[in-house]
Amino acid sequence: MSMSFIVACESGKRKIAEILLANNEVDVKYTDEKGRTGLHYAAHQGYLDIVKLLLEAGAELDYEDHNGETPFYFACLQKQKQTALYLLENGARTDINDHQGNNLLHLTARTGQKELVDTLLAKGMNADQANNQAATPLLIAAAWRNKEIVQALLDHGAHVNASDKAGETPLIAAVRAKNVPMATCLIENGADVNQTNDAGESPLLIACYDTNRALTNLLVSHGADVQITSKNGLSPIWYACANNQKEMVSLFLDKGVAVDFSQPLSEATTSMNSYLDWVESSNNLSLESTFSFSHTYSYGGESLLHVAAKNGHLSMVKLLLERDANVNIQDESGNTALHYAVSGGKKDIVKYLLEQGADVTVVNTKEQKAIDYAAIKGFNEIATLLLSHHSPAAKATAAAAATTAPPATDKKKALMDLKELLDAGILTQAEFDAEKAKVLSGV
Repeated sequence: MSMSFIVACESGKRKIAEILLANNEVDVKYTDEKGRTGLHYAAHQGYLDIVKLLLEAGAELDYEDHNGETPFYFACLQKQKQTALYLLENGARTDINDHQGNNLLHLTARTGQKELVDTLLAKGMNADQANNQAATPLLIAAAWRNKEIVQALLDHGAHVNASDKAGETPLIAAVRAKNVPMATCLIENGADVNQTNDAGESPLLIACYDTNRALTNLLVSHGADVQITSKNGLSPIWYACANNQKEMVSLFLDKGVAVDFSQPLSEATTSMNSYLDWVESSNNLSLESTFSFSHTYSYGGESLLHVAAKNGHLSMVKLLLERDANVNIQDESGNTALHYAVSGGKKDIVKYLLEQGADVTVVNTKEQKAIDYAAIKGFNEIATLLLSHHSPAAKATAAAAATTAPPATDKKKALMDLKELLDAGILTQAEFDAEKAKVLSGV
């Protein structure tokens, strides 16, 4: 009959429970295999009349089940407000935690029960008590988008920058929840916009992950540092540039970030040489295939233009150059954006960079020009494109070299050399015809 009593309490069958108690056929304190009493189940379902009946019959108000949860905890868990308030009025303990260390404030902050939160705070509960993961009720409320409860906790002295074991703060939780009003509330109450989690991620970087312009604008306008770098080497502006988030990059530039801002020099010569070997061999230079191996090279001197070219974002390259980025800026390895565009096989970017005045003669620390990457990787079309953008002086030198052969036996070779220059685009048809005439006339 004991299980019938539990079922009656859980299903709201007050009369059956009353008869079983009146006939002394059950013990009101009986527990099931989970350590729960009839009062647990009645509170869980919000059957206030059965709750009153069980308490009058001697049910233990604060009995803990195998998980350390009481009937009052159950009522809060299921947002049974009237039942919870009744149990509280009848002396239910508020200092009981579950096995995860969550107290009633954690629970009601998550479920959004403002009236119960206010009641618990009025009874003196600590607004900053942390659970086993060091999360406070404020962090829980922020993560679950319960702004009114966040404000109530702050009004009772909750620490706005308290972090859990992963370094997550209420502001980071609000940003992850994409909640602008919540983030605004926390910032207005003193949240540190530059406090990072244990992975080195700032609220701004997390906003960039979601391309959230509203949150990005809010954070930057309150002093968020766009150059804070995570442990994975990501900063907000680098991430935005690498992921072609043009609006975000424009916002950062409008807020004063220099268009040619570069990473600090690393001076790690050995790792840099390995990095250049990787640039030669890799088929993908984008963020997803970042050079790492066992090295710690930090891309010294890398600029936004380098990042855009590596990731193959032509529209980002155009944006940066339209904002007066230096088309020939070199990183620590000596590579320019043109080097990276060529190495990555990005013909459209190569063409645009050349049109914007990229210098094909710039060499890196291994004495490599951009065209050397094209030769190594077999990008013949790009090599031809680069050759076609040699300076007029280079064209003249090449043409002169082709026309200095002796007039008789080597005329054929000279003409073949001229044809190669024509096919490569170094000479125009008119220039070819003029030089051909010279060869044939023996001039």
